[in-house]
Amino acid sequence: MDSDLEKRVSKRLDDIVDEETSRRLGELNIVTEVSETGAGSVRVRFQPLSAYSPLAVDTGKSIRDAALAVDGVTAVRVECAGHMMDELVNRIVNKEEKKPSR
Repeated sequence: MDSDLEKRVSKRLDDIVDEETSRRLGELNIVTEVSETGAGSVRVRFQPLSAYSPLAVDTGKSIRDAALAVDGVTAVRVECAGHMMDELVNRIVNKEEKKPSR
C-alpha cells in the first residue's frame, strides 16, 4: 500500500515536464516506482524514453529536486534503469541526495 509520502512525491513528479518531449512525466510513465525506504527517505526509479537519452542525468536531477521539495522528504535516492549508462547516471544524480542543512 502506498504511504501518504509516496503519494505526495508521486503527484509532484507527475507534473515535471520532460525536456525532450515537453510532456509531463505522468503522461509518459517514466517514473516506474516511488517507495518510502525510511522516515523521510524515498527511492524513485525511472526509465528514460530512450536507452541513449542525452538528458537522463537532467531528468534524474529534476526528479531528485522535485522529490526533495515535498514536505517530509529528507533524502532521495534516484535510480535510472534502461539507459546504456545507468551506473554513471545514478552516480551523478545521487551525489547530493540529502537536503542541504540550513
